[in-house]
Amino acid sequence: MATARIGIKQLDMGGWVRVFPGQGEPGPDLPTYLSHALNNWFRERPHLRLRFVLPVTHCGNTVELHGWYEQILFSDQSTLARSVPRTPASGTASGSTGAVRELTPR
Repeated sequence: MATARIGIKQLDMGGWVRVFPGQGEPGPDLPTYLSHALNNWFRERPHLRLRFVLPVTHCGNTVELHGWYEQILFSDQSTLARSVPRTPASGTASGSTGAVRELTPR
């Protein structure tokens, strides 16, 4: 039995995320795949907290999920913070290194 492949896309809209199917014919398990994709999106962003989810339906079937979120962790921008280089394993996806700020007493 051949199964169709569809890609699930995630689009950050700034304050809410849109999870929807890519190309391909969605099957009856689409809502499950959308839910898993939304869950994985938030796992990759632990500084965000999901507030609520709106399922978008068409003819009684869920075809898209919209999830609103809030940011709960913010980087320290104070003058007491110092930059600490990231290890290569925790660098950005493009391979460049960023900096983490750490609070130090004076």
